[in-house]
Amino acid sequence: ALGRLSLPMSTRSRLPPPPPAPPRKKPLEKPIFFDMCHSNNAARVRLWMALKRPGGMGHAIESRMLTYPDLKKADFAAVNPLKKVPALILPDGAPVFESNVILSFLEDKYGDAGPRLTPRTPEGRAAMELLCRVHDLYIASPNTTAPGFSHSQGAMYLSYGWHGPERGMDLPTRAAKIAEIWRQLCWLEAELEASDRRRAMVSRLHLDKFTRDPDAAGGPHLLGQLTLADLTWFPTCVFMEFMLPRFFGWPQLFDPAAADPAPTPFPRLAAWYSAMRAEPAVEAVRAEIWAYWEEMEAAGQFKPIVDEIAASADPTLKLTYGVPQAVQLNYQQPPPAGKGTGRYINQPDLGDVVDEHVAAEVTMRDARELHPPASLDALGFALQSWPTKCDDFEDDDAVVATYYGEMMDLVKAASGAERVFIFDHTVRESGNTNLNAAAGGSAAPVPRVHCDYTASGAPRRLQQLGAEGIYSRLRGRVLTPEDVEELAAGRFAFINVWRSIDDSHPVMQQPLAVCDEKSVAEEDRFTYELRFPDRTGENYSLRHSRAHRWYYFPRQTKDECLVFKVYDKREDGPRFVFHTAFSDPSSPADAPPRRSIEVRAIAFFDPPELEEPVDAMRTAQGEPFAGR
Repeated sequence: ALGRLSLPMSTRSRLPPPPPAPPRKKPLEKPIFFDMCHSNNAARVRLWMALKRPGGMGHAIESRMLTYPDLKKADFAAVNPLKKVPALILPDGAPVFESNVILSFLEDKYGDAGPRLTPRTPEGRAAMELLCRVHDLYIASPNTTAPGFSHSQGAMYLSYGWHGPERGMDLPTRAAKIAEIWRQLCWLEAELEASDRRRAMVSRLHLDKFTRDPDAAGGPHLLGQLTLADLTWFPTCVFMEFMLPRFFGWPQLFDPAAADPAPTPFPRLAAWYSAMRAEPAVEAVRAEIWAYWEEMEAAGQFKPIVDEIAASADPTLKLTYGVPQAVQLNYQQPPPAGKGTGRYINQPDLGDVVDEHVAAEVTMRDARELHPPASLDALGFALQSWPTKCDDFEDDDAVVATYYGEMMDLVKAASGAERVFIFDHTVRESGNTNLNAAAGGSAAPVPRVHCDYTASGAPRRLQQLGAEGIYSRLRGRVLTPEDVEELAAGRFAFINVWRSIDDSHPVMQQPLAVCDEKSVAEEDRFTYELRFPDRTGENYSLRHSRAHRWYYFPRQTKDECLVFKVYDKREDGPRFVFHTAFSDPSSPADAPPRRSIEVRAIAFFDPPELEEPVDAMRTAQGEPFAGR
């Protein structure tokens, strides 16, 4: 009905004529790429333009270099509503933005203009896309560490003092994002290491036809051949190369020869970066980015960040990564001819063993920097958050009634064991001098490199404990010698759990260090005897070697437990984790005394099935001990 309505002739005569149709825009002769000298995301497109063919891609694509004021102009907002670079305008006027989208389009459109920059196989392309995706999601894009416009890479150069509240960030947020950069570099280094192993296997087994991509074999790039992943990561690494050592105290990440303040923690990434710089077009892009940041440093852009870090008194905010410290550890001296190494405990010394150690300098690494985190299977040690309900560690009965059950659960969770037996504990305080605690008392930290058991001593210790009587909460009785033999026939491990018992302070005095067993040669170990009146225990001592890789967890809190293996019957993984207390030179002079407890456990991984009924025992709090 509405379609049949019409206006009177007098009304129609008074209407203005319709406006003329806008003139049709003339199509562009070629796409236009909007670039910015120092933008890492724009630089990855600029690298593609330079590397795709000799002489570049200027014949097919026009480039326009912008500055920050240009991003605020209305005509650029029409190109990219996000007002960011890079952006690409197609001949028909359609805008394309986001660097990964632009690169994918260019490679699809102009793939035949030069060498392929995407792998030929689905497996290779998936690997490339993963590298690009990790960069874009965790490094170069805003993430959930803080609200607003704040990507992880911005932690290196954005501040309230220079950029204002819209783009700045506080120091805790900066620390969280700097930690994210470290994690992703660790991941990328591990990816390169895994790729090297795969290539070595392919070469060794002559499986070249099964490789992810035939172009990748033996190349110096992230995936062997040059791909979009290299173009994605390289400009961002220029940012890191410039900023992280200067303003955050990191080592020279991408210099294979650098040694001050420490060698690069990423040797494969450093080799890749050096290989990329050998290409003149890549070095030219690096020089452009580098010159811009030198200009901004001279203008004072980084001063608010430097001042903010200098003014911080919060020791929990970590901004420096990859710089271990030199510390002194006490290594046992091998015995002279005709004598053994060890000590007598609770009985006279007969003089046939010696107990001498010597201080040696080692490199101590921050185990909190390990990504993926340390685990019992990978390194033989792990840090677990495991709060306790035990409120009196000086009361042995309370420790056994409450704490032992908690530690059984922890050892199971950390190791995957099916059953756990806690057989001993020791409280240690840094003011003591005695290494062994009397009943109900405490002992001193042990400032000497050792491992609690030897390959022969650990099975013997299990038999001794069985003879003394192992009470099984599952069976509701003491294990028989036959029960112990059955358990010993399967896989078992001796595992220690160490925690602070200080309610007010983290550990700052005499922390516990652990050694990556993969760095310990078998010939470095030798036996240390503990001669009790009724038995002789065996420890391993260790000859000093610069190859040993030592770690500790700085400022360990009461809710954190260091779990580590001191013997594992299984031989295809970590078995003997050497450990020691040490003086931490980074601790304050007035650091509070250390108070800690360690429990000793045996973990059984494939115990025999129980044939008798299970009566779940209960703690004083009424919680069942089922499953142990």
